[in-house]
Amino acid sequence: MKKILALILALVMVLSLVACGEKAPVDEGTPDDGAAVTEGFVWNGQKEVWSILPTTAAEGLIWINDTMGSVMEAQGFTYVKKDAEGNPANQVAFVEDAIAAGNVGALMIAAMSVEMLQDVVEQATAAGIAVAMLGAEPTDYEIAGCVYTAYEITGMYAVEAAEDWVAKRVAEGGNVPTNADGKYEVYCDIYTNIVDGVYRSNAIVGTVDASETLVRVAENTSYEGGLATATANAQDLLSAHPDCHIFIAYEPQLALGFDVAIKAHCEENGLDLADYCVIPCYAEDTAFTPVWEAAKVDPASSSIKGYATYGDPAMPYGDPAKAVIGEASYAAVEAYAKTTPVGEMPVMLPPFFTGWHLSEILLGTCGIEGYTWEYGETYYDTITAINVYDFSKTWSNGDANPAIGYKVPNYIG
Repeated sequence: MKKILALILALVMVLSLVACGEKAPVDEGTPDDGAAVTEGFVWNGQKEVWSILPTTAAEGLIWINDTMGSVMEAQGFTYVKKDAEGNPANQVAFVEDAIAAGNVGALMIAAMSVEMLQDVVEQATAAGIAVAMLGAEPTDYEIAGCVYTAYEITGMYAVEAAEDWVAKRVAEGGNVPTNADGKYEVYCDIYTNIVDGVYRSNAIVGTVDASETLVRVAENTSYEGGLATATANAQDLLSAHPDCHIFIAYEPQLALGFDVAIKAHCEENGLDLADYCVIPCYAEDTAFTPVWEAAKVDPASSSIKGYATYGDPAMPYGDPAKAVIGEASYAAVEAYAKTTPVGEMPVMLPPFFTGWHLSEILLGTCGIEGYTWEYGETYYDTITAINVYDFSKTWSNGDANPAIGYKVPNYIG
């Protein structure tokens, strides 16, 4: 299924210290009824939290939110997921339902349209409901906090990982053809139906177009059709542009679809998979992981040659992860992570850290003992990129944004 964090994922400003509005410090005191107070916000004291999601069919998004829910359940909250089924109007209706229910004290919204949500979220805040968002950052109104992704950097880094790959593959004797101008052809997979997707797509095509060694020969959209559409799009591309060996995928499932088509193309034409490169702009997918692990060992096993992704870096269970997450939340995060299909891996993956950050926002805003949060603050996801060679890049909260020029609302391609 599609991995959101478009999901899940979501964007950064020119200075990553910019947050969702003017900040209001948390007051150390609480009123007589136990409800937490911040300047301009009073929590209603209700311990039910809803995650309002674009879909519940996206694995990575569920890992994030269920981690958050597990941490909050450990603090006495009841956790409920709501599926908007791809319709932003349904997210508005769910917030209205939460206000009317009277027993909801916190909302996590993977917002599809921050503009549509403005009025109802302001009503929820006035009703004492703490609101956090994932992958979205309101600028015209204030909420408790956001976990936000610089989607434009993921697009830029994916292209840079591919550019590094082709230089090193050719240097070791690989057969990657160039066009008449001596440039390597690139297919760009884009998605522009959401603003985050526009930012990422702008960075993909813009970074290719600005390259001295790469050239864009085509772009198309596979995201809404998933793996089957990606496979068909790659087949069409290879038929029209047989010298194209580099594919930038919007997300990992689409990368796997490209790989299916490229493998068939190589088998039919006696070509070497080691000479093909597919780089997705996200990597948290249980189907993608084993393909990538195999490619690291044998680059001829598939066309997958690297990725860009976001979220705190993976790290071993136990003391390393506990040092980041802290005593108050670690046990709940570890217990949930180990119930997932990747739970037996020796490291804790980025989505579980993202879920913890969301719980930190809401529990801190609600004044739960052991948690603090500066009301209105934004946490910006770490972004990393690697390939099968020694390419590695990392962008962290607080760094200047190298792709800020691509963060414009209109597709530049």
